[in-house]
Amino acid sequence: MIDRILPDLYRITLPMPFRLRHVHVYALLHDGRVALFDTGMNIPETYKVLDEALAAIGRATKDIDRIFLTHMHADHCGIAGRIQEISGAAVYLSAPDDARLQYNSRHEELIERARDFYLPQGLPLKAMDNLVKLMAVFRKATIPFRVERPLAPHDTFALGARTVEVIAAPGHTAGQMCFYFPGDGILLAGDHILPDITPNLSPDIFRPEYRPLKSFLESLGAVRDLPVRMVWPAHGDPYPDLAKRVDEIREHHAERTQLIVEALQGREKTAFEVSRILFGEDLPEFDQFLALNETYVHIVELMDIGRVTADEQDGLVRYRPA
Repeated sequence: MIDRILPDLYRITLPMPFRLRHVHVYALLHDGRVALFDTGMNIPETYKVLDEALAAIGRATKDIDRIFLTHMHADHCGIAGRIQEISGAAVYLSAPDDARLQYNSRHEELIERARDFYLPQGLPLKAMDNLVKLMAVFRKATIPFRVERPLAPHDTFALGARTVEVIAAPGHTAGQMCFYFPGDGILLAGDHILPDITPNLSPDIFRPEYRPLKSFLESLGAVRDLPVRMVWPAHGDPYPDLAKRVDEIREHHAERTQLIVEALQGREKTAFEVSRILFGEDLPEFDQFLALNETYVHIVELMDIGRVTADEQDGLVRYRPA
């Protein structure tokens, strides 16, 4: 599906094999070329749909000269490497997310670190084994690429008649970026601010000092008052009221934090046990992993401010109110 946003800016909807079922990428026509914002996942359907969409707007993959990536997840950067091979496109990605991709390429170390982190948090061994299998799938979902140079906050790019500004939005990943068109009041938000759901927040097992929730809430504040006419996310429909959506997400996380405090009353619990109280006991195994991540990032920040403490015994970390 193709949607025309401006005379030279298009939204292209690509398939993906997970619960969201789709990811939006954006194509800006400039100077006879194409700047692509995100690429989709490395699956055969992505190539077919993207090629057909580009042909429909009078361009081809070989015309892509720049690829701007919101972040390093496979549904956003998966085929950047293939496009780069075809067209020689310069790829732009933040330094933190480029570093995380390099960490992820150390597959055996990644698995070891994941086991060392998730099993003590209470993730069942069967779910952990299936997560390891899924990590191998995700490894194939991104084709390696070369980063031309790291994106930095407030970088600006002149692309034809448009100026694009880079807005740092860490949280969902440490290097998540948004792309702002100040002359048009358009924000390409990636996964930072979604219309109907909140982006999953996950601990960085290579950088345990990173605080995703704190970073995310600060990033929401940084974009809340931008003079935006329309937000175009990577998943879901566009929406006009950025400040309203930011406030809704802030309230959601405040409520979740309070629910975690309440769930920790009584006996000590692992983060996995708390996640089952919050999200239910019948989740598919991958969703169990996401729920555990979301729960943990709230717990660790409650520990930072002294409201929760932890004890480790028999290989499990259990939490209780301080």
